[in-house]
Amino acid sequence: MAARHRPGVLVMISSMLVGGAEKHAVSLVNGLDATCFRIGLCHLKSEGNLAREVDSARLGSTFSLNVRGKLDWSAANELARRIDEQEIDVIICTNGYPLLYALIASRRARRPVRLVEVFHTTGFGQSFVSRLRMLLNRFMFRRCALVIYVSHKQREYWRARGLRVKRDIVIQNGIDVDYFTDRSTAQQKAATRAEFGFAPSDFVIGICAALRPEKAHGDLLQALRRLRDSGVHAKVLIIGDGPRRGEIERHIAELKLTGHAVIAGHRDDVRPYIACCDVMTLTSHFVETFSIAALESMALGKPMVLTRIGGAEEQVRHGTNGFLYERGDVAALAHLLRRLTAATDRLSMGAVAARDVRERFTVQRMIERFTEELQRVAQPTGDRGG
Repeated sequence: MAARHRPGVLVMISSMLVGGAEKHAVSLVNGLDATCFRIGLCHLKSEGNLAREVDSARLGSTFSLNVRGKLDWSAANELARRIDEQEIDVIICTNGYPLLYALIASRRARRPVRLVEVFHTTGFGQSFVSRLRMLLNRFMFRRCALVIYVSHKQREYWRARGLRVKRDIVIQNGIDVDYFTDRSTAQQKAATRAEFGFAPSDFVIGICAALRPEKAHGDLLQALRRLRDSGVHAKVLIIGDGPRRGEIERHIAELKLTGHAVIAGHRDDVRPYIACCDVMTLTSHFVETFSIAALESMALGKPMVLTRIGGAEEQVRHGTNGFLYERGDVAALAHLLRRLTAATDRLSMGAVAARDVRERFTVQRMIERFTEELQRVAQPTGDRGG
């Protein structure tokens, strides 16, 4: 396809810091066919660890707006200039904050641009700020040519709460299943465990999530305390870092779990750390919609114990490739983890989990769906901002 006929597609994210939504956006820019689209990447704020994962050689442009404060008008003006200069036809926004800038810029640009929102959130809470955010989203989403939800449950949730848009679809998240294949030997797994003081015979429970309030790491620590009190030689490996690290470290000490629960911190390559665990968990109370971290763990052959929020039921088949439980129910979490102490059971469930991801949640499948929709959205309509 001749370059001038390729639609210009700009993917926008808040930052290049590691997060599920941001990793999803990087998968898009790396996976979209450069013979079909002129692809660019824009992040509102400074560089982060994800920058090294972007295949910049295939992109038309990668830039930061260097946003200062909540609403930076000079950044919106710069985005409008880029829309005109780079002949951008479609902007794909990851969540609401980039959409706000894209919407403002689309009104200031000279050329029409269609907006696509990829929404990764289920629930905002009941605070005044959360309600304001919901009102803003209703206003912005109605001005998008397309809203993409990442799970069917998520779309049901927002439709039931009156979120009406021109058009919405579901494209479930996908991952690179070849990259997330367990190739670690037993000796390598034992060595990784030893790095944290864990023995080969320990029952190691992993969680791979940023140390933020909504991830509710404290629930897993309380479940670990229950398991150990009942005689299970359980350990917890916390993969990730974030603002609540100090609080989690204090919680570990208060529960007398020092040496039994260890924070590995941020790791550029999480595969060896997931591989050394027996099972993986996500204990989130809210926000989680269709966890990429869960897909990665499942692809590595780990049964998932996951809170029943967002699209969890579309990923985990209770009792088949993992378990689901109600958020905040520490007793249920401990009970389900105890059911996975038998190696034969967890290996069997982990094998099913890996097979499910390879059959249903590949990045190739996700990219194919995005390509179809972007080609449709990119058709000239003459409208501005969707």
